[in-house]
Amino acid sequence: MASTKAEMRDMAGEELGVKRLHQPMQSQDAARITKSFDQVYAQLKKDGLAIWASTGSAPDEVVPHIVFLIAEGCLGVYGVSNERYNRIVMGANKARREIPKMVKPDYESQDNATDY
Repeated sequence: MASTKAEMRDMAGEELGVKRLHQPMQSQDAARITKSFDQVYAQLKKDGLAIWASTGSAPDEVVPHIVFLIAEGCLGVYGVSNERYNRIVMGANKARREIPKMVKPDYESQDNATDY
C-alpha cells in the first residue's frame, strides 16, 4: 500500500528518533519534518522524478528512499547519534541512486517522439 505525506513524515520522525512507534509526534516536530518533505518533493519534481502528487500517495518502492531524504533534510535540526547519522546519510545517498531507476519508464514511447 502506498504511503501518504503524513505517513512518510512519521516514518522520517521515527528514523530521526523524534517519534516513538505508535505515539503521536509533537506539533513542532511534525511541522519541521513536513517542511523537509516539501523540500524533497520540490527537488524531485524539478528533476522529473516525482511521479505522484505531493498530497497523494507515493509508490511503495520509493517510500523508504523518500523517508531517508526527508530525514537527511532534518539532520541539522535534530541531534542524532553517529550511528543514526551515518545510517540516514547512507540511506539518502542510496535514495539518490535508486529513485531515478524506479521512476523512469521501462521503454521510450515512439508515439510522442521529438521530430528534429
